[in-house]
Amino acid sequence: MKHLKYRNTRIVNELMNYCYKNGADKIRIEVNTQKEATEFFIKAFDVKLDNKSLALMKKLLNATRSHELEEHYWILAGDTDTHPELTLIGIMTDEVEIKYSDENILDIYLKRMN
Repeated sequence: MKHLKYRNTRIVNELMNYCYKNGADKIRIEVNTQKEATEFFIKAFDVKLDNKSLALMKKLLNATRSHELEEHYWILAGDTDTHPELTLIGIMTDEVEIKYSDENILDIYLKRMN
């Protein structure tokens, strides 16, 4: 797929921005790119999310993958301060798992089929 690595950096950038906007003071990121898929592991510490924000994040990141929309709109990620970026990440990924602990630790797992 054209621009695969650049799209991956946009995804990571957006998730880091989201974590920082919500108070994160430390973020660990692991990106594993294989022939068939790319996996993203993000662990952010001291993130402040209420139940409503967490539910919205889960909803937006779980948007159905759309290769057609991704092809046209991925370049726009990071251009605004609103939530459409999370929706865009949702349409660029195939699997999402989000965990948020009482210790304000946010774990995000994304899988993107190449």
